[in-house]
Amino acid sequence: MRMTKILSLVIALLMLSACFVACGPNDTPAETTAGGGSSDTVYDITLWVSTTAGVKEFTLTQVEAFKAAHPEYKFNITVETVGEGDAATEVLKDVATAPDMYCFAQDQISRLVQGGALARLGVQAAETVKANNDSGSVGAATVGEGIYAYPLTSDNGYYLYYDSRVVSDEQAQTLEGIIEACRAANKKFGYNLTNAWIMAGFFFAQPVGGGTPICNSTWEYSADGKNAIAVNDNFNSANGLLAMKAMNSLANSGVWVDSADNFAGTGAIVTGIWNANTAYGEYGDYVKATKLPTYTVDGQTFQMGSFSGYKLLGCKPQTDAMKGKICSELALYLTSGEAQLERYYEFQWGPSNLEAQANQDVRENVLLAALLAQNIYAQPQGVIPSDWWTEAAQLGTVASQADMTEADLLAALDTYAEKIAGMIVK
Repeated sequence: MRMTKILSLVIALLMLSACFVACGPNDTPAETTAGGGSSDTVYDITLWVSTTAGVKEFTLTQVEAFKAAHPEYKFNITVETVGEGDAATEVLKDVATAPDMYCFAQDQISRLVQGGALARLGVQAAETVKANNDSGSVGAATVGEGIYAYPLTSDNGYYLYYDSRVVSDEQAQTLEGIIEACRAANKKFGYNLTNAWIMAGFFFAQPVGGGTPICNSTWEYSADGKNAIAVNDNFNSANGLLAMKAMNSLANSGVWVDSADNFAGTGAIVTGIWNANTAYGEYGDYVKATKLPTYTVDGQTFQMGSFSGYKLLGCKPQTDAMKGKICSELALYLTSGEAQLERYYEFQWGPSNLEAQANQDVRENVLLAALLAQNIYAQPQGVIPSDWWTEAAQLGTVASQADMTEADLLAALDTYAEKIAGMIVK
């Protein structure tokens, strides 16, 4: 027994001596963490942000604030600018070399998930996102039953601007009231019927008092995100005909102009926050804004819907759990109410965070208030074939012509249905 103990001690000493030789005099054996890295590991993280002037520099200051609050996280960050609309295309070229974190427009999320470029949020992070953001942005960040991104903004949509000298607050609530007011003042009403994104508001309308949209159009894509393999679209229906009739009535009102950008000579126009300066330039201090109006057709009244757009922040899946945790915590910080409010003051970005939306300055911004009011009736813009925009715009083109019969409108819907069926790859 004594010989065995001596032998064990000798072996242990030999192993320790070998370790000293292997490690060298200035090294110590690594202390591994649950994430696979060591306590001394400094991670390199790359983040893509908007190309908007100043956003890169502003983001760096927010990252430094996060670092100061979390000294336990050791990382270096590289912030680069890539347009949110181009993010998915660039990331999917090579996910392995893509940035660890990136901002993108919500219509790209399905492609990114299918391409394995987005890490699904853990239970706690997902609950935080759901609790802290408006339902539209949470829906935009959701694919199937999982949340795959962190809502960044809720400001890419359209609503009604109006000149309060021409259109009263009451008249602004209905399409008929706007037409009446513009006609009386010899003004025009701008609604871009030949733009599918804006025109779709007639089809996405819902019964006043509540209910589901009268029409929808959602697409399912292949696993690689390249081909549309199914579509749920009922524009070619009795409800779709109601939308076509309402558009035709507007087009033949005598006050309609097919524009979302030209405010000259208008009393009201449907557009987005990107035209705020133009609106104030034309209407001056008489600018007002609100949700889209209702319209009445065949004795039925509907609240107009719209497409809504959101910007999201995503994190790439990581093989090192600690690096993944740092990215997730940083994403939560950059999309927090505090960070979103800072960006509102700096860039006028509309927050998705409920706490930031409740801020007095945000609530008193009449343009953001109008957008948030419209978002209640909006459908998040998903992944849509590029050809769809052309074919849907044709519906507005037909509906805006004079002397259209019901048969003409139905024929246009039939053609539309045939065209989108052809976009499906079997």
